[in-house]
Amino acid sequence: MNFKRTRRELILGTACIFLLAFAYRVFAVYTVRSGECKPKPVDPNRRMLTRDDNGTLVSFPERANFPPQTKPLVVMTYNISGHSALLHADHIQKIAAVINAAKPDIVGLQEVHRNTWQSRYRDQLAELEQLTGMNGYFCKTYVQGKGEFGNALLTRGVMTESVAHPLPSVGEPRALLESVVQIDGATLNIYVTHLTTWGKINRTSRREQLKCLGLHVATSALPYLLMGDFNAPPNTPELKEFFAMHPGELAGEDIGITHPLMKERIDYILADYGWEVVSAKAIHAGPSDHYPVVAELLWSRR
Repeated sequence: MNFKRTRRELILGTACIFLLAFAYRVFAVYTVRSGECKPKPVDPNRRMLTRDDNGTLVSFPERANFPPQTKPLVVMTYNISGHSALLHADHIQKIAAVINAAKPDIVGLQEVHRNTWQSRYRDQLAELEQLTGMNGYFCKTYVQGKGEFGNALLTRGVMTESVAHPLPSVGEPRALLESVVQIDGATLNIYVTHLTTWGKINRTSRREQLKCLGLHVATSALPYLLMGDFNAPPNTPELKEFFAMHPGELAGEDIGITHPLMKERIDYILADYGWEVVSAKAIHAGPSDHYPVVAELLWSRR
């Protein structure tokens, strides 16, 4: 047997697979421009708590009827790397095990596949609903054949409204999922997103998307949470500009890396300024290339 030839053929075959996958994304998924920023109109005086340009907390007279909490609200954001199910049939079962171990009340999910070839034509959100016993909603960012790819929300509460906001994107289309969730007698706005990748190359697009997120959460008249994979560490120019917009309180300043391969934190939970962040951490577990981020929150400013 010619081992050198076999090795060369294996390397060439692997390279061809990666090239075909890249070509597929470029020609079948990527767009020159998709979506635009269209936050809903709202009276800014309806906002309960916000910050002015100097970062000073401002309270408005109208307040939501937020009931006393007997325990913190547990929130998770998790990029589940749904395409990994193509090689690992038990991928979603392992994702569900991580979620169940954390016992979250609300979970924002990214890279969720529904009936795509990468998910073996299975509905990953439906599987997670069954395995966790939580209610789910899917927000597609693009269609893949007869399947869909996008963000999702899981909660043990009830979703009364959900809408997808396409984000301004160059390359892979991106979207912001906005839901109204009723849980433990409280009504919340939950925002889940996954921003553009490719580091500095797509910084301009990511900066525009981050600005759009800030404009969207500013329309909420309810206590809100914003979570997702922002694909940028906190010290990048676009994240610094975003935080200067006061889009919410960052849950966990020093939770460490959330993407082991990149050795960076790129996954975030931001809480409305009425929340007290009791704890926040990245859980070093699971089959995804991202660690899930979990925060415990108490509504303290009423």
